[in-house]
Amino acid sequence: MFTAINTTFAQTTIAIAATVVVGIAISSAPASAKGRQYEVQDYQFKRATHGYEGQANGGYFCSYVRIPKRVCRGSRCKVRGWTLRQECR
Repeated sequence: MFTAINTTFAQTTIAIAATVVVGIAISSAPASAKGRQYEVQDYQFKRATHGYEGQANGGYFCSYVRIPKRVCRGSRCKVRGWTLRQECR
C-alpha cells in the first residue's frame, strides 16, 4: 500500500510538472495573428469541482484542470483542497 501511495504521488507530481513546463513553453510563444494571448488562472476550492473543455466567448478555447492539494504526514496523505486551473488560448 505504501508503494501505491508513493507511485500515485509521483505520477501526480510528474503530471503537474509536465503541465507547468507546457504552460511555460506556450506562454513564451508569440501571440497569434489575432492578438490573443495564453491566459492561466487558478481557483481554490475545498471540494472538487467539474472541469470543462471547449469553446468560450470571443473564440477562445478553454480547459479547466482539477489539481488536488495533498497534505502528507509520514506515509499517509490526505486531500485538503482542490485547485481548478483555467487555461485559455
